[in-house]
Amino acid sequence: MKHDWKASKERMAAVYAGETPDRVPLAILSGESTAARITGLTVREMLSSPKKLAESSLTTYEVLGTDNLDTVVPPYAGPFEALAYAKVNGKDTDQFVWFEYRAPHMPEGMICKTEKDIEDLEIPDHLKIEPWPTILEASAILTEKTGISQPFSPSLTWSNIQLLRGMQAYIDVRENPELLLKLCEKIYASHVDLYKATCKVVGKPETMFNCQYGFNRHMLSFEDAWKFEGQFVARFAKEMGLSLVVHNCGFDPYWEEMINKFREEGVSILCANGDHPMDIDYWVQLNKKYPDIVIMGVALYVNDLLQSGTHEDVMERVRQIIVKLGPSKRLVVCPHCTVDWRQPLSNIFALREAVEKYGKYPIEVTV
Repeated sequence: MKHDWKASKERMAAVYAGETPDRVPLAILSGESTAARITGLTVREMLSSPKKLAESSLTTYEVLGTDNLDTVVPPYAGPFEALAYAKVNGKDTDQFVWFEYRAPHMPEGMICKTEKDIEDLEIPDHLKIEPWPTILEASAILTEKTGISQPFSPSLTWSNIQLLRGMQAYIDVRENPELLLKLCEKIYASHVDLYKATCKVVGKPETMFNCQYGFNRHMLSFEDAWKFEGQFVARFAKEMGLSLVVHNCGFDPYWEEMINKFREEGVSILCANGDHPMDIDYWVQLNKKYPDIVIMGVALYVNDLLQSGTHEDVMERVRQIIVKLGPSKRLVVCPHCTVDWRQPLSNIFALREAVEKYGKYPIEVTV
């Protein structure tokens, strides 16, 4: 049966508006390797043209049966952002490692090894430096075909700091914070360019799906996370007039502290997208404390149950999540983070089967 993208759009819109959808929505962050398994294409074949990337993305998400849609070469400012920096700053692009059937890799720290690298760092033009034009044009095709607005997915800023500066960034936090803040400003400027390119090619996004890895106790103190990441996220959201979907795949996030601080800064938090803590009851309490925030994810860690469990295990976990959080009408079932070659497709398909079986409203609240 052909995928009903109109129903998916209405389903997600209802959850974000606090209304009752027909069932709990399902979102999956599909990476290159899952798309490769479904389409049989290599990453570079998918990126060979905007049309090819759009087609492979649409095929992948329709096979998975999701209510979200994105390019399967994820448009967040990750490895391809580092590649763009390398191209415009005369760095060795041969260090960028292409894999045929999974996400590419850029070694950390090669772009900004020295202080001079940071001082002289030029930001890329996202309308010109590939594969950004291909990704953006593919996003525009997806929006036109389905009516699904594509999310703007920056990564302000710690993941980009670490990608460009490497482990030296952690030393800089204490020994050279002003240099690190200078790098933050350049990353910020690059994201502004990416945003303007997105608006021009795809249209103005409705939300900002931001990867916020700095806000984890195992990485930075809350104060440092705010200094080198949070203040830039808040500034961006306010300047661009975007609501914030917080994507955090860390193991010990500062969820409540982060939400409270952003609200103090006048930033609208639309959605919390994460899996840890793995205790479903933690998310139940978070939902009660912040009933207007959509909970997307909830204890569905891709390298745990989805990888090592059975089809039935996954379905039971999703059932438990739906029973406990579904009645709030602020739940989106979403494994976290990106599904890839390590998770059996049967377990990924179990997610769709579970929301269709247990997620129809009104939710039957059973133990």
